[in-house]
Amino acid sequence: MIRRPKSNLSKVKRFVIIGPGRWGQALGNCIKESGFEIQYLGENQSELECKKILSEQVCFVLISTPFKALPTVLSGLSKIPNIKAVINASKGIDRKSLMSFTQLARDYLKCPIASLSGPSFADELSKKLPTACVIASNSRELAGFLAKKISTPYFRLYAHSDPIGVDLCGAIKNVLAIACGISDGLQLGQNARAALLTRGLVEMMLVTKKLGGKSATVLGLAGVGDLWLTSIGDLSRNRQFGLMLAQGRGIEASIDQINAPIEGYYTVFQIEKLRKKYRLDLPICESVYKICTDKMRVSEALQRLMKREPKFEESSSWRLR
Repeated sequence: MIRRPKSNLSKVKRFVIIGPGRWGQALGNCIKESGFEIQYLGENQSELECKKILSEQVCFVLISTPFKALPTVLSGLSKIPNIKAVINASKGIDRKSLMSFTQLARDYLKCPIASLSGPSFADELSKKLPTACVIASNSRELAGFLAKKISTPYFRLYAHSDPIGVDLCGAIKNVLAIACGISDGLQLGQNARAALLTRGLVEMMLVTKKLGGKSATVLGLAGVGDLWLTSIGDLSRNRQFGLMLAQGRGIEASIDQINAPIEGYYTVFQIEKLRKKYRLDLPICESVYKICTDKMRVSEALQRLMKREPKFEESSSWRLR
């Protein structure tokens, strides 16, 4: 019988959290409560300070920065030998490469990686309200270890084996949440909201499958769960942005008023590039893109969506593998 070497994941007692905004702080509280030592690295700390903190002893790293900062962060982490694993809690698609976190991180890191995602508002997690997310990795050992160790009585983590799918669901749902905010802002009703969310799920499925994720992931916490919360929850910045656009406020004015990253607004440009590259049928995401670039009025986008040619619903031919 071949004996596998014992894992030394359990020897890691320290988490370094990069980007301690509200989400990073909320996750940090859970991780600390799970018995880990926590250290935070902010945007204003020097490269020398960051290297010193990361090199002190073996650690896990959790990234919670805006997604556009990921290439810079990953480049810095690639030079640190003491990192046992890197976990991403940001959502988006890289602007230059059009890659998800998992795809992008492979070019920088040699250590195991994972993605944490799911229906979760930082404010509610900070109040210790019940929350469930997934931790996805190609390393079954890492995903299982983190799911067990980081979970608390109010924060439940499920291990997951499709990190690319989890990445993509987390990115696309923000764009669809803007669309739902626009629909609700126009007072189109609950029928329209249900149709928009369901057809948005189809677009999420198309992108996820095309880029290497699994169909079934879309129907879990990282997909439909996060889409539902971000689209109808009043704490969602992407939903707020859509509501403001429906009220006739300009792009810049809406961004200024929210005064926090609106990941769906940035992601919609990458989704549009992917739509064109792979010739995907993404009418909702395409409409949000045209609204966000002033190429189409909100009322015109609605008319075009409703006048599309009749077709079979894709779910009749889905293969959930």
